[in-house]
Amino acid sequence: MATQMITGKAWEYGLAVQCAEIFGDGHAQFIMTDAGRVCRNAYAAYQGGDQQRIDKAAKEAALFLLTHDARLDDTRTVRMQSDQQGRLGDVRDILIETSTDEEIGISAKHRHKALKHPRLSDSIDFGEQWYGVACSSTYWEQVNPIFKALRERTGEFWSDLPRKHEDVYSPVLDAFSDEIRTRGIAGDLLRYMVGRHDFYKVVKANGEIVLQSFNLAGSLKWGDSVRLPHRIVDVSRKPRSPTTTVIVIFDEGWQLSFRLHNAKSEIEPSLKFDVQLIGTPDNLSRHVIPF
Repeated sequence: MATQMITGKAWEYGLAVQCAEIFGDGHAQFIMTDAGRVCRNAYAAYQGGDQQRIDKAAKEAALFLLTHDARLDDTRTVRMQSDQQGRLGDVRDILIETSTDEEIGISAKHRHKALKHPRLSDSIDFGEQWYGVACSSTYWEQVNPIFKALRERTGEFWSDLPRKHEDVYSPVLDAFSDEIRTRGIAGDLLRYMVGRHDFYKVVKANGEIVLQSFNLAGSLKWGDSVRLPHRIVDVSRKPRSPTTTVIVIFDEGWQLSFRLHNAKSEIEPSLKFDVQLIGTPDNLSRHVIPF
């Protein structure tokens, strides 16, 4: 695994273990899953002081959550989820089950702001996958010739395309923007990108831990309830030329950025988004712990 991925997985494991050791009055069971084994191997790649630093940060985060969500004192099991769940809209890395069968989720991130990295291609119906509404025939008519042309140049390099912005990125972004602008799917789109289930987000970065409460359905005990958007206010390109980023502004204070890019130097018949949350409601709860 790449260094960034190893670091992220090690942090997930360290946080999950501290949750198991601290929650449930120390009697919670850590259930080892395939995802847990992958993260344990990443954690094992760290030695001495690095592991201790992860453990210290994870303990601070776990103690804060325990103090602010009393259900965690009744934790029965702690387990880790695979990344595949994130592709389905469930961004929770760690699942905590209480003795009353309540489920509390945590998303653990290490210096990582991206929400998702979904792809577009002539075989991916992003509308169906993201918000349950199939892409329109107009969208397919716009993008299919572009991806077909890329397929015919598979094995060449993106640097060989002198007009990649004009011939590829720009028309694909236009088709994507038109599609989401006219669908009336604000809440479902936001839910897919941010997370289909309520969760606590715990980010470790630069000597501090940032905790956020994504309490969209009101199921969390720490953090104000935040409202889902009802409509998309604006879909526009980031003001820079040439730009490969679309900014989507919702009501209720939410904003997403979609940066389109090629994942590899070689041409392939698909493109990838880097999706980031760049605007949140004013009442989305946030707490910072230096460590």
